[in-house]
Amino acid sequence: MTSTRTGGTVAGWRPDAGQAAVLAHDARLLRVLGGPGTGKTRLAVEVVADRVCRGSVGAEQCLLLAAGRRSAARLRDQVTARLGATTREPLARTFASFGFGILRRAAVAGDRPTPRLLTGPEQDVVLRELLAGHRDRPAAAPPWPAGLGEALTTRTFRGELRDLLMRA
Repeated sequence: MTSTRTGGTVAGWRPDAGQAAVLAHDARLLRVLGGPGTGKTRLAVEVVADRVCRGSVGAEQCLLLAAGRRSAARLRDQVTARLGATTREPLARTFASFGFGILRRAAVAGDRPTPRLLTGPEQDVVLRELLAGHRDRPAAAPPWPAGLGEALTTRTFRGELRDLLMRA
């Protein structure tokens, strides 16, 4: 991929009709849906580059959301490489990081304590305590299916439960 700019896009990349419509869209907020391998990431990079090159926004005013930290870092690197070293870094975050930022700002604005993210081991301790509470006071909480009684105390079950909660 060459970084030669041609009409706001990278030379050698030709957007299809849907991508061209996204590039022509002038709203400040746009959601693009597509399956794996359909060019969403490339299009996101091109949209940011197009808006920054036209002077519509600064790169630091753009928000790109990614599924994971590595994807967010790649997006940030791609936009920075696309725009050149003279541009400030765009915001590329995970959904969780962006949500945490919103909660943190609201806490600061409301003069409340800032939230704290729990590490994996801390989450495991909290889940262990919650599950122990279910085991020790079965009348105080909805019952687990009978076949899961023995699993409640295992690290594997807690790990699976933590994974389920993270996905939810």
